[in-house]
Amino acid sequence: MRDRVDDGYLDGSYRWWHLSLPSPELTDAIASGWFPNVGRVLDVGCGAGSELSVLDGLGVAATGIDLSLAGLRMAREQGATAVAAADAARLPFADGVFDAALDRGCFHYLAERDRLRYARELRRVLCPGAPFLLRACTRSEGHPNGVDEPAIAEAFAGWTADRVADEEIASDTRSMPALVCYLRAPR
Repeated sequence: MRDRVDDGYLDGSYRWWHLSLPSPELTDAIASGWFPNVGRVLDVGCGAGSELSVLDGLGVAATGIDLSLAGLRMAREQGATAVAAADAARLPFADGVFDAALDRGCFHYLAERDRLRYARELRRVLCPGAPFLLRACTRSEGHPNGVDEPAIAEAFAGWTADRVADEEIASDTRSMPALVCYLRAPR
């Protein structure tokens, strides 16, 4: 794996989606008791590590993965220690090792044909019934990207949806329409 020319962490375009503060979606999920503040948590598409910082601060054993080596370097500079270059559709972890997972920016970049494999891999590495916080943008570059409630339901068939809501999620520079989903891995 190598740094790519189109890597948003190299060309600075990550500023469009990056949120340097703890995301309200994660802090709300933790405050409500739905998302655990203990155990092992996987951050899929961790980028520069903002969510990892929140989880590390709680004492959670958080691991972040991303395809961007530049993003992972930024996460390490922010203090994240458990990060790895990995494809979300081919996770390099044993079965059932994570108590929870989150994704703030990976699923909505996947091609439709890759979404089922993504969900199967998450199911494999999560403990049965583990919570998964998914924030998936519904538009890319101002256009619908095929991420909607039916697409989520199809990809995560067999999972329990505790909550699916249309929200505007913040970045440092703007807000983006997204589905915020509280999902649970099948038992």
